[in-house]
Amino acid sequence: MSIRSWLKRRRLDLDDDDFQDEIRAHLAIAEEERVAGGADRDTAHYAALKDFGNVTLTTEAARRVWTPAWLEALRDYVRDGRYAIRALAKTPAFSLTVIGVLTLGIGLNAVVFTMLKGMALSPLAGVDGSARLGVIYAETDTGRDLPVSYPDYRDLRDRARTFSGLFGTRVLSANLGRGRGARPVFGEIVTGNYFQVLGVRAALGRTLLPSDESAPGRHAAVVISNGLWRRDFDADPHIVGKTVEVNNYLLTVVGVADATFHGTIVSYDVEIFVPVMIAPQLGLTFGSAATNPSAILADRSAGIFYIHGRLNPGVSLASAGAEADAIWRGLSRDRPLTDPVQRLRTVPFWRSPNGAQTYMLPTLTVLSAMGLLVLMIACANIAGLVLVRGLSRRGEIAVRLALGATRARIVRLFVIENLVLAMPGALLGVALALRGIPLLVEFAEGMAAPERVYFNVQIDSLIIGFAVVVACASALVFGLIPALQSSRVDLVSVINEDASPRGASRGRMRAGLVVAQVAVSLLLLVGAGLATRSLDAARRADPGFDASHVTTIAMDVRQNAYDEARGREFYRRLLESSRTDPGVECATLAAYTPLALLETREQRVDVEGYQPRRGEDLLFTSNTVGPDYFRTLKIPVVTGREFEDRDSQTAAVVAIVNRTLAQRFWGSPTNAIGKQIRTGTGPWRTVIGVVADVKYFTINEPPRSYFYLPFEQAYRPQMILQTRGPASANVLVDRARAHVAELDPDLPILYARPMSTRGAFLFYELTAMMLFIFGIAGMALAAMGTYGLVSYLVKQSTHEIGIRMALGASALGVVREFAARGLRLGIFGAALGVVAALTLSGLLERVLFGVSATDALSFLEALAIVLTVVLVATLVPAWRASRTDPVQALRHQ
Repeated sequence: MSIRSWLKRRRLDLDDDDFQDEIRAHLAIAEEERVAGGADRDTAHYAALKDFGNVTLTTEAARRVWTPAWLEALRDYVRDGRYAIRALAKTPAFSLTVIGVLTLGIGLNAVVFTMLKGMALSPLAGVDGSARLGVIYAETDTGRDLPVSYPDYRDLRDRARTFSGLFGTRVLSANLGRGRGARPVFGEIVTGNYFQVLGVRAALGRTLLPSDESAPGRHAAVVISNGLWRRDFDADPHIVGKTVEVNNYLLTVVGVADATFHGTIVSYDVEIFVPVMIAPQLGLTFGSAATNPSAILADRSAGIFYIHGRLNPGVSLASAGAEADAIWRGLSRDRPLTDPVQRLRTVPFWRSPNGAQTYMLPTLTVLSAMGLLVLMIACANIAGLVLVRGLSRRGEIAVRLALGATRARIVRLFVIENLVLAMPGALLGVALALRGIPLLVEFAEGMAAPERVYFNVQIDSLIIGFAVVVACASALVFGLIPALQSSRVDLVSVINEDASPRGASRGRMRAGLVVAQVAVSLLLLVGAGLATRSLDAARRADPGFDASHVTTIAMDVRQNAYDEARGREFYRRLLESSRTDPGVECATLAAYTPLALLETREQRVDVEGYQPRRGEDLLFTSNTVGPDYFRTLKIPVVTGREFEDRDSQTAAVVAIVNRTLAQRFWGSPTNAIGKQIRTGTGPWRTVIGVVADVKYFTINEPPRSYFYLPFEQAYRPQMILQTRGPASANVLVDRARAHVAELDPDLPILYARPMSTRGAFLFYELTAMMLFIFGIAGMALAAMGTYGLVSYLVKQSTHEIGIRMALGASALGVVREFAARGLRLGIFGAALGVVAALTLSGLLERVLFGVSATDALSFLEALAIVLTVVLVATLVPAWRASRTDPVQALRHQ
């Protein structure tokens, strides 16, 4: 029967009220016929009802004839839902507890899933299907990733058929503006098709176009981010066509990017997008510093881009990688023999070597596993509550079964009740994530300051869908087994169990749930303990230098149009004034600070008398520093000397290497003194000193070759003044600012802050904080489960307690008995937790530093916390049991 015919029939003559009127009329006629035959009124009435049969059953049968099966089933579900709401409203303590536990479990998982989405599932805001992007880059035989040259990019772009489009991009750190108003910004050097391949539109003006990539030096255009447009230009509607100064070079603003777009470097808030053809004019060099702008774009040894592209529909990443490899092998014939052996890697975007996902995904993998464990504890806790509630409804269930309800119908009712509880838990879990995620972002922003960061962690339909799916799955997990068990009752068993004082002993499932909660909570606490000890080890680790009492003041003299001569003079006078400050012990200059997380550009190094193997990787990172650099940072000089004022422009060119580089090429630091190295096509430099290795980029990096150049012989316009003194950090910063202002009050200070290694510990701190939260949440839920179980045992054993106390049992004996029950479960659960932690501890290896995944102290601390919490959760209800009045207890049943 169609819906239309059914509605028409109901509207015409089959309305429910009309049908009831027909039944009443039929019964009245039958009754009158019997009265006319001589029967009395009551006898006639009951005889008519008996002949007609069950009125309600007849009504239901008629409805089934008129109503489609799906609509009747929907009505049943709606009635079950309404009944569930009414029933749960009568037990607010139970309902609120379940919703609260679910909120905690789903909320924590929603936070982790949101972070995971921002790193891997949808990493680029404003870009549809960003997780489907592929990334192509070169890799040496030592596993170091390298960008691809412009000619290589162009050949790959033109020959690849598996990608619908390929574009090149590279992160750019630049200065925007001039004078006191200038500030550092993150940008991207991009190819002309960057926005077209990504599918990003302009909110104002236009985006960059392929025509902006026509020739070096032409089309001095820039697209700015929406945030920069609003912050620095007050959302000027006429910004298009105006000029901005980037690295002392005027660029014309051709457009403002869409507000949702923040670039393609995960965690960076990219604010400017510059075409690659204008990069040389901004002072950027690739490969050899001596290469002129035109040659940079033809030099296959000058790595510029990490290539990104969209796969064509139906094409796998493996197929795209095979095609790119085939093209690369042909291009390798044109590569100089002195270049390191490189192979091309084609990886999904979440495996890109650039961006926060490189560091964060291992951490998020661990956090995801821990989040699921918290959810498991929550489900076990709720399952215990549902079991207890099911026992209190044995009478209701028995009556339903006696009246003809099937067991499947009872189970369905229980599952619907669980879903009714799960939906508020999902919504409140999303609300918890909405509150928690800004706190995490604020924490990350504080760690990264003054650099701007951005994470795609908005709550969207994907997160809400995840929360709903998790809620429904949780409802089935914690509700189905208790529902199946609760539906296995009959009236006789209910009567027998109600009369039996031993009913409380039948709680094996509840006890098993408590054991599972304790075991998982111990596993979480072990993880939190390991992460905390790892963070402590990282903080106490010797990075090879001393950052305490050191301030850093960064500046770029290009902002005030200094040429090289004026820049040298400015930095010379700045060092002199800083050294004469009575509050400063020593002062120096440096291009980079160690442990800044961001790796600096590598340079090829030639070693005098060393014949490299074909394709050997001789690209090393370096720093340009001033006199007293090693004394200021307290980096030990192993042999030789450090840079001094005499290492000027007119003196012999020199260099300092670290111990690892010295041992690699000369066998020992002593042998390195007097040897010569050359960077790129520059002059040969004499090694005058060997210094100890330090941690250059991350605290857990292996030893690497590194060298230093003197500032006077390797001038850079952007440098960092570093001063050491006994005064407080704020005083030192103010004094350093004053020295800069005294020489040039209009020179912008890019940042001024104490030298800190805190940024290097960002991921350790985040891991420790999140695992600590998960551990505390899991332990709280386990404590709740233990308390609930012992409380239930006490309540069910009230009659038994009364008998024992009436026969002379002491209060201490009652406490001891119930405490022993809870502790036995806690000890068993803790033992299982230790075994599980030992088995799974290897998952934490990638996010730990300086501590073993089987660290005994972390296990002992977690064990002590778990057993203490279980003991407290057991003693409270046990103490209440000891205060039972025997007279009242004997009346209990």
